[in-house]
Amino acid sequence: MMSDAVVTAVQQLQAQALRTSDAYGLERIERALDELIRKPQDDKPTSFLIRSALGHAYETIERRKAIAPHTELPVGGQEPGCAEDAYDEIEMCAWASAEPGLKEADRTLLTHLVLGRDAVTLAEQEDVPVARMRERISRCRRQARQLWAQVSPAA
Repeated sequence: MMSDAVVTAVQQLQAQALRTSDAYGLERIERALDELIRKPQDDKPTSFLIRSALGHAYETIERRKAIAPHTELPVGGQEPGCAEDAYDEIEMCAWASAEPGLKEADRTLLTHLVLGRDAVTLAEQEDVPVARMRERISRCRRQARQLWAQVSPAA
């Protein structure tokens, strides 16, 4: 059971969090709330509890800054991390397999094209003339572009 002073302090800090829009302020309030909840029986005055919890939260955040200093992310450049080589191919295959407007044959054809197969190879595989395969590829690509435009008009 929480004391009335702790309940009031928690309510006031939660109201303050709703009015706060910066990340530092929210983090400080969150740490202060954690401290208040760890000591639910504290019966000191509410203003003292809030001030003390916010002060301890400030000290914790400052200690963390000393251990792991803040670094700025590059502006307008590549974010740190690892870019997957085949990301576009994976995304296109996933889109083709999930797009309800494509026939199964078109899904398969688009997947083969994304994976790097050409018209000659696909024609041999399907046992159709190369000209017919190029025509199928052209129609399939046109339909895929139309469907893609409907899904993401900004693209």
